[in-house]
Amino acid sequence: MPIFLSADNRLKPCCFLNTVEKFNEFKKWGKDNGLDVDGDLDITKHNIDSILKSKTWTKLIEGFKTGNTPQECHYQCGPDSYSSTTQTAKHSDYKGAKD
Repeated sequence: MPIFLSADNRLKPCCFLNTVEKFNEFKKWGKDNGLDVDGDLDITKHNIDSILKSKTWTKLIEGFKTGNTPQECHYQCGPDSYSSTTQTAKHSDYKGAKD
């Protein structure tokens, strides 16, 4: 599963969300879904395991099944996105702890 540690101390789902514009869109999606994206992904407050189990991360993974993902996430990692040439998993391929 892709993850990206950014210079602003956030463990982000991938590097596509590292620009200010795309991360602000991600935070807006989070706010619209009642999530605290900045708080949930803050590596100075949480360890990696708790971030991957956070409400924000869980909602994103579930969103690939329900269609409720930020536009950039759907575009980059949704079911009709790229095919990996390096055999790395996309978030839409991730089964999660409950599956």
